[in-house]
Amino acid sequence: MTTPPRHRRTALSAAAALLLLAGCETYDPGNPLIGSWTLTAPMGGGGLALGRYEFRRSSMRTLGVDVPVDYSVSGNTVTVVPESFGPILEVEVVDANLARLRDPLTGGLMTLRRLR
Repeated sequence: MTTPPRHRRTALSAAAALLLLAGCETYDPGNPLIGSWTLTAPMGGGGLALGRYEFRRSSMRTLGVDVPVDYSVSGNTVTVVPESFGPILEVEVVDANLARLRDPLTGGLMTLRRLR
């Protein structure tokens, strides 16, 4: 087996470093909310899908918009606080794949289900 040329090794090392950095944004063992979720609200006999939410270490992405946020974790409750403007979310994590929160405007109960 031959050793790859230096520029290939450098490119592979750079690619590995970028993957590691990208992974860090979606890994936080102390915050059970980190990851991708779908939000639903009860409506009539079923529910209404309200879109995909992706919680990252320092931001939240929803409806195609990235919002810088801070998190506070206390027991099974995660508080999501936007750094500038937006509603504060109090999320109760039921288990690894299910969480609940109250709509900050109406008070209605909504459900987050983890996407894999």
